[in-house]
Formats: sequence, structure tokens, C-alpha cells
Amino acid sequence: MTFAADDSANSAAGPEHDTSPAGAPARPTRYKAMSSLRSPDPIDPAEWQAALAQHAEFLLSGGGGGSWTTLVTTADTEVGAVFGVYVGPKGTAGAQAKLSHARLAGVELRGVDLSFADLCGVGCVNQDLSGANLRGCLATDSDFTGSQFTDATLAGADFSRSEMVGCDLRNADLTGADLEKVDLTNADLRGAQLAGARFPGAILDGARFD
Repeated sequence: MTFAADDSANSAAGPEHDTSPAGAPARPTRYKAMSSLRSPDPIDPAEWQAALAQHAEFLLSGGGGGSWTTLVTTADTEVGAVFGVYVGPKGTAGAQAKLSHARLAGVELRGVDLSFADLCGVGCVNQDLSGANLRGCLATDSDFTGSQFTDATLAGADFSRSEMVGCDLRNADLTGADLEKVDLTNADLRGAQLAGARFPGAILDGARFD
């Protein structure tokens, strides 16, 4: 996703949120509209399992391989909410996972296949997504602070403006991923595949690449 150039996006002050790693000081919310839309409660396990089952059918029936068109509700990207429209095969069975603004906690995420899913604005803090497949997903304005993505497939995913502070991305496939304005402070990207990945406006303080 391409946002208008605005250096204030990397320093905008706002109400503090509770998504910093344990023991770390709270960090300000950069994009307040999306965090305010996020569910305060973890996703229901039954709802989660149903979404995964439907999404698996969607992918098996040819629903993968598309792309996302992203729109913002206002011209001011600091306060506007982002949403996506999937452009591509719809599949002949199941249903594409639409988990925007969900709080992904208390469920198994290791090795999960959410390729081409709508994860816009999700809260997924200090979770283990090692080996997960998020290829081509829309994860703009999400909060993945402190989460683990080792050996994950993230190629072509859109993480624009997301919080990925302290994330473990070692050996992850980020080929062609969109990391515009992502906060990657202290993230570990050693061994990650980064060909074609975009980093305009990303915060890379303390990030490790080798």
C-alpha cells in the first residue's frame, strides 16, 4: 500500500497502548483509528476454527493468488481507517478468512495457513507464528509487537504501517512484501529473504539484518 509522504507518521503522539513486550515501556499508538476498531477480546476459539476450515476450502477450490486493493476512509491517513478489497479468484467453496480487527490470542498460530486472508488491523502481540503461511495477506495497521515469524512465508504480504517491534523474522520469506512505514525497531531479520521487499518510511532502529 502506498501512503502519502508524511514524516509525522513515524512520530505521531497518541494515547499509549498495551502492546509493548513484557517489561518494556508502553509505546504511543501511531494510527489511532485502526487500533480503536480492534476487538478488546481474544477471538473465540470456535470462531477461529470455523474461519480456518472455511479458508482452507477457499484456497483448495482456487481462491488464492489474488491481490488486495486498499482504501482509506479519509484523506488523512493518520486518522482514517484502512480496508481492503480482494481482487482475484473467489474460489468455488468455503469462504476467505476475514479477520480484520480481530485479537488473535489464545489460539494456535504456528504453521497456520492464512495466505491471502484479510488480517487488516489485527492485534497479534507476543504470539508464535513460526512456520505460518501469510503469503499475499492484507495486514495493514496490525499490531504484531514481539511476535515470532521464524521460517514463516510472508511473500507479497502487505504489512504497511503495522507494529512489528521486536519481531523475530529470522529466515522468513518476505519476498515482495510491503513494509512501508512499519515499525521494525529491534526486529531480527537475519536470514530473511528480502528480494523486492519495500521499506519506505519504515522504522529500523536496532533492526538486525546480518
